[in-house]
Amino acid sequence: MINKIWQHKNIKESFVGSLKGLMVVIKTERNAKIIFAIGAIVILFGLILKVSIQEFIVIIIVTIGVFICEVFNTLVENILDIIQPQNDPKVKILKDIASGAVLISSVGAAIIGIIIFVPKITTLMIDSIMNLNRCLK
Repeated sequence: MINKIWQHKNIKESFVGSLKGLMVVIKTERNAKIIFAIGAIVILFGLILKVSIQEFIVIIIVTIGVFICEVFNTLVENILDIIQPQNDPKVKILKDIASGAVLISSVGAAIIGIIIFVPKITTLMIDSIMNLNRCLK
């Protein structure tokens, strides 16, 4: 058996530790704050536009995926800063690779958002124009 120097004593302690870790990411990382805020707005937007349950599930999954990528990007950057605190071109490449994952997931999420939201917004705008025309007649 592996000798674990430090570990949570129980599930509650593990859960609290996980929440603390996420709060550190949100409090200290500008991009995590932006991603978290955009994710909340997108989910709220999905509720307002009354997307289907399947579309809402996709929205939640891609939103969580982008945030998870940002959490791992933060983890990689912090580990590399501990291992190599001085500027090192190899470390920069590794950090760029980690941030590339965030970029890929963000672009994918944006494309999915466009596919889901643009038709709903277009329909809403057309309906509003039609209602306005009826009111003006």
